Amino acid sequence: MVKRPANPIKQPSKVLDIQDYLKEQNERDYVLFVLGVATGYRAGDLVTLQVRDIKAALKAGYFRIMENKKLNSKNIRKSNRVPREVVIVSKLEKVLKNYITGKKDYEYMFPSRKGDYDHIGVARVSTILKEAGETFGLDNITAHSMRKTYAYCIFVESNFNIVVVKEMLGHSSIEETKRYLGLTRSDYDEYSKSLNQ
Repeated sequence: MVKRPANPIKQPSKVLDIQDYLKEQNERDYVLFVLGVATGYRAGDLVTLQVRDIKAALKAGYFRIMENKKLNSKNIRKSNRVPREVVIVSKLEKVLKNYITGKKDYEYMFPSRKGDYDHIGVARVSTILKEAGETFGLDNITAHSMRKTYAYCIFVESNFNIVVVKEMLGHSSIEETKRYLGLTRSDYDEYSKSLNQ
């Protein structure tokens, strides 16, 4: 069976629906989703964040995200990590400050049910987001959907400038970014129509 790639959440209203849904269910999951969508953190890096990482980012006013980059399709990773900076917008700042109040620096931001000394796993994040996505009629929403949603939002906000998305994600090629965004022929046709008005 071929594994389908995760989908981005393309409608802003659905992003808000999922945020509200997760906020009702569990504050940890809500903060994780808001942070993932606002920064484009890879889920594997996101779940290992500690409170001290958030405090440092809030002090600086931006996240300096050190990401592992894939070397090839076999998921072999390069030994060097590639930094990417993302500014902290005011809504995210407020959410993070409220969430870390009273937490110790060494605690994981997103603890597992085992306690503060172990973090939630990526598979569990995918399960949480799959359930949330299905609640709102969205297909194939996983942990990786947060990063893809971040990318798609940049794409729309930049007036469909795929080069901007490529640079902000640290992709090596435009083709990689196109696949990442899940753009279809009909998407290209719609963008062309909007440019010719």
